[in-house]
Amino acid sequence: MFTKKRNEVSFNVWPCFVDALSSLLIVIVFAIIGSFVLQVYLSSILRDTDISLKELQHRFSALQSQYANKDVENKRLLHDLYAIQNLISQIKTSETKLKIENFNLNTQISEFLSKINALTSLLATEREEFAQKKSSLENDMSVAIREKVEQLKQLRAELDKLKEQIPPSILQNPELLKYRSEFFATLQEILGGRSDIRTVGDRFVFQSEVLFAKGSDELGEQGKIALDMLAKILIDISEKIPANINWILRVDGHTDMLPIHNDRFDSNWELSTSRAICVVKYLESKGISPKHLAAAGFAEHYPLTMDTNKMAKNRRIEIRFDSI
Repeated sequence: MFTKKRNEVSFNVWPCFVDALSSLLIVIVFAIIGSFVLQVYLSSILRDTDISLKELQHRFSALQSQYANKDVENKRLLHDLYAIQNLISQIKTSETKLKIENFNLNTQISEFLSKINALTSLLATEREEFAQKKSSLENDMSVAIREKVEQLKQLRAELDKLKEQIPPSILQNPELLKYRSEFFATLQEILGGRSDIRTVGDRFVFQSEVLFAKGSDELGEQGKIALDMLAKILIDISEKIPANINWILRVDGHTDMLPIHNDRFDSNWELSTSRAICVVKYLESKGISPKHLAAAGFAEHYPLTMDTNKMAKNRRIEIRFDSI
């Protein structure tokens, strides 16, 4: 009975267990299937997500690279912006300076224009004054030229007279004229502006009273001093004269018109000649070669004046530098 009941119980549990197990298996199968489906679905989702993530990572990398490039570009643009701002600042500063310089330049131009206008006005005034002065000067010059022409005519006439007084021998030997001029110029400079020793034409004239007492042919002390200077100058000049030039120092004696007659001098011929010879001998004693000396007496026949109150001018010794 017990066994039967036991078998009955056993028989009754198993189907339930089988059913439960079947149900559990079915649930498990469904769970596995669901899990597989879910896994497949999740795998698909994960794959899609992974793809999306990779795309997002690629896009992020691209964006990051683009951002980095943008950052570099932004930095470059910022640097350029700073440079442009600095340039703009410099331009503004330069513009300000240029405006100041332009203002100063315009001021200077205005001043220059004012000065130019003033100078133009002054130039016009000066031109007008110059024209007036030129006209006046031309008139004055015409008068001055006429006066100069007259003076030149007078000088030419005097020069012609002087040429007439120069001995032909000197004109034929113009080189000697240079030494003659030097001789007379030096002698006149040393003797000074004495009225009793002077140059007349081509002659150097000593008044007789400088050399001799009245009616005498003996040299006085003052006369010797004057002839000493003459001799020294003549010696200095003669050393410069070339040896091929023949020259003489001619001493001419002249008296006044008063006749003389005594134991020593029978007439003015003897007196004038004796005085000339006395001068020649004194010069010879001072070192002048006698071949360069000559003496002549002209008595009263070549007077310098006919005024009876000035007869002393005719009593003279004339010295000529001549050629032979």
